[in-house]
Amino acid sequence: MHNMLMGPLWGEILVVSIAGVITLACFAAMFWWIFRPGEKDPRHPKYAILRRDR
Repeated sequence: MHNMLMGPLWGEILVVSIAGVITLACFAAMFWWIFRPGEKDPRHPKYAILRRDR
């Protein structure tokens, strides 16, 4: 039985692959900004979260 909401196979592969690439890019940016935040001000609020003693 063919589902009427199902599209062509290549279209589905394209959508899933684009969503996967975007997801991987978001995870890469997340880890980059966690370990290399770029902010040097020691009073910045993120340093209260990322302190060495936690």
